[in-house]
Amino acid sequence: MRVCYTYLMLICAVFTSCSLAAPSLILVADRWCPYNCDPGSSKPGFMVEIARRAFARHDIQIEYQILPWNRAVQGTRTGEFDAIVGAALSDAPDFVFPVFEQGRMQTSFWARKNESWRYQDIGSLQGKVLGVSSGYSYGPELDQYIADPQNALYIQVMYGTHPIGKGLRMLAAGRIDLMLEDESVLRHYLATRGPDLPVTLAGRPSMPPDFANVYVAFSPAMAESVQRAELLGRETAAMRQSGELSRILADYGLQDWRAP
Repeated sequence: MRVCYTYLMLICAVFTSCSLAAPSLILVADRWCPYNCDPGSSKPGFMVEIARRAFARHDIQIEYQILPWNRAVQGTRTGEFDAIVGAALSDAPDFVFPVFEQGRMQTSFWARKNESWRYQDIGSLQGKVLGVSSGYSYGPELDQYIADPQNALYIQVMYGTHPIGKGLRMLAAGRIDLMLEDESVLRHYLATRGPDLPVTLAGRPSMPPDFANVYVAFSPAMAESVQRAELLGRETAAMRQSGELSRILADYGLQDWRAP
C-alpha cells in the first residue's frame, strides 16, 4: 500500500510540474542574421530578442529553430509552428501580423567587385543572371520579374537554410551575375565571415513600406495568433518608447529604422 501511495504521489508531482511549466511558442525561419541568427548564440538575432523579451513579460517562453524558409512558412501555415521570423506582408499574406513591425529590410543588388553594372530600373536586368532565395519576396516589381516565365533562364533560385552562402559562392564562380539580398544581412555576413569576398553593392531598388517592413508573423491556423500578434505589437511599441529597442539594435550595430 505504501508503494502504491508513493507511486501515486510521484505521478501527481510529474503532472503538477508539467501544468506549472511556462507556456512556449515555436518560432522558425532560415538564418537571416542579424534579423535572426543561430539559435544557440548569445546573439540569436534582434527580431528573436524582441520576441523573447516581449513574451517573457507575460511568462511565455520562445523556442527558436532554423529551417529552410519554404518549410518554415508551410509548417507555420498549418499550425505545426507558432510563428515565422522576418516575414514581409507579401511573404505570407494569410498570416496574422502585429500592428508594428519588428524590423525593416533594404533589398539590394550585389555583384562581383570588378563589375561596373548598376541597377537603374527593371529593364537594366536584361541579360543578367540573377540569384534569388527560394520563397522570398523582393517587392511587387521584382517579384513579377522573377515569376515571369520569359525570364526563367535568367533566374537562379537558392534553397536551404543558408542561401546567402550559396549565392555568394555562385557569384564568385560566375554562375550568376547578380544576387538580391538585404543590405544588413550581406554586410553582417561580410563582417563576420568573409570581409575580403570580392562583392560590391550594385544598387537599391525602391520598395514600398508594406514590402520593406518585416515581422514575427503568426500562424493563421491558431486561434491564439490574433492575441499573440497584438501582444507583440504592443510590446514592440513599448520597447521603442523606453529605449530598450534601440539598445537591442545597438548590440548588432544597428539603429532604430523609425528614428528621425
